[in-house]
Amino acid sequence: MPCPRTPVHLLTPAFLLLGIYLLTRGTLFAILPALVALDLAWVLRPRPASFPPETRPLTRETAPHLFALLDRIGAEVNAPRTDIVAVSGEVNASAHAYGRRRRPVIEIGYPMWLILTPQERIALLAHEMAHSSNGDSRHGFIVGSALHSLAVLIDVTRFDWREGDGVARLFAECLLALVGLPVRGLRVAMELLLHRSSQRAEYRADELGVRAAGTSAMITLLDTTTTRTPSAISFLETSALTAKPENLWTALRAAVEAIPAAELDRRREAARSEELRWDSTHPPTYLRMDRVAALPHQEGRVPAETAGEAIDRELGAVALHVAQAIRENARSALYR
Repeated sequence: MPCPRTPVHLLTPAFLLLGIYLLTRGTLFAILPALVALDLAWVLRPRPASFPPETRPLTRETAPHLFALLDRIGAEVNAPRTDIVAVSGEVNASAHAYGRRRRPVIEIGYPMWLILTPQERIALLAHEMAHSSNGDSRHGFIVGSALHSLAVLIDVTRFDWREGDGVARLFAECLLALVGLPVRGLRVAMELLLHRSSQRAEYRADELGVRAAGTSAMITLLDTTTTRTPSAISFLETSALTAKPENLWTALRAAVEAIPAAELDRRREAARSEELRWDSTHPPTYLRMDRVAALPHQEGRVPAETAGEAIDRELGAVALHVAQAIRENARSALYR
């Protein structure tokens, strides 16, 4: 079944032509719909993806040891050369492309980095970098930009009228909501068609990551996502305002290390009750662990020493800025 990405990319010229046509009608009742159509065409115009917001950039000049590691991992998983890293406050890591030239960027969540062993860090980076070479359509320009356009259009067409906004605003919001109905249907259809391929891409990224980091490191990394990362996320949600930025990372690591072994086992058991969902982009983590364990055992081709203290110092250079950004975001959330 063909993916409905082509109609998505035709929305911009379609709205533009519709707006121009309605304006040429020259009637009073056509002006407002024409302006709405032209506005939607402007919102959905092709735009390059921006650099990940609220992150601190690192380059080859400021972090030579980190980029030497990325080059070595990239050679193992056949990933393109990366010349910039974005350090964020997320308990995660990801791979993106930004700018008109779609330059690759690796986003490293500093909290996630802190709670991993050196070999698990290699597994994390290898998995994310492998998405650029494992056939994951979500990371491609065509599908990725189509999903972004649909997300923007759904946000724009959300009904947002409130008492006191006036009749004209009510009419405009109703019109936008009607336009948004088929868009939401198209988004659901596209997501459903992509979920199965996205799940396969996750398995493939794990397999490629094993080549760089080794079987044991990939399994323990996946285990961490169900046992230790929930505590890291909870700690940041509750302590971002109370802990001083300069003490945040030490306190985070201490909180994660203090998790009782019995609690870790309970979380592992609970994770195994998760069912495989056809509408999820990621398979259950325990299935990914079982898939990796079933592969022929491999030792990592990239040794743990390459993700050691030198890289910690390079990332630590922006750690305080990341902690301050987390604190500011927590403060802002209080007033929303």
